[in-house]
Amino acid sequence: MTIQRIDAGWAGLQVVAHHQLGDYHGLWLFRHHASLCLSAPPDSVEDIQAVVRPHTVDSLFSEGSIRGLWRPRIEQIVGPAYQGYVEWPQFRSVHHPGVRALARSEQAALQQLADACGVDAWEHAGIALDEPHVFGCFVDDHVVAVARYRPAWGETAHIGVVTHPAYRGRGYGRAVLSAATANGLEAGFTVLYQTLLANLTLSPTLDIDTRRRAAR
Repeated sequence: MTIQRIDAGWAGLQVVAHHQLGDYHGLWLFRHHASLCLSAPPDSVEDIQAVVRPHTVDSLFSEGSIRGLWRPRIEQIVGPAYQGYVEWPQFRSVHHPGVRALARSEQAALQQLADACGVDAWEHAGIALDEPHVFGCFVDDHVVAVARYRPAWGETAHIGVVTHPAYRGRGYGRAVLSAATANGLEAGFTVLYQTLLANLTLSPTLDIDTRRRAAR
C-alpha cells in the first residue's frame, strides 16, 4: 500500500477511541496533510463526532476552534507538537568525541545539569536520574547535554533530550540525541521523537521522518 493510498483513506476528519493512551481523560488531535484524527475517551466518541462533523480539517486544527468547541471542559492545551520517527535505513548519525553512555553512579552530574536547566525544561525532556540508556556530552568534565531512549509500546522507544542553557546552539543536544537514537535502533526499536514545534531544531539533521507532523 502506498503513502498516497493511505493518505486518501484517512483524508478528512476521523474520531477514534483511545488505544495506547489508556485512561487519559483528554482529546488528542493528530494532523497529517489533509487528515485529522481525534483520539478521545471511548465514552465520548459519538458526542465528539457530532460536534466536529460540520468542520473542516483547517478550521478545527487551531487553538481558537478548540477553545470555541470545548471551552467549558478545557484545562490546558499543549501544542502544536511535532511527531516523528526514524528507522535504520533513514538514520544519519552525528558523532561527537565528548559523548558517551552515563552510568547510574553519575546521578550527581545529571542533577547538576537538571538544576541548571530548570524544572520546566527538565520535565519536558522526561529524563529520570536513575534510568538506563542515558547518554551525556562532556565539555571540560561537565555534562552539558543528555538524551535517553525509553522503551514504550510495541517495538517503539521514545527520546528525551535537554541541553544546558549556556551551551545551546553548539550541536551538543544533536550529538546526544544521535547517540540515544542509534542505541535504540541497535536494540531493535523504531525510535519516536516528540517536541513542541517551537523547539523543532534537531530532527531534520537525523532524518527523523517529518511526514507525521503535528499534534495537539
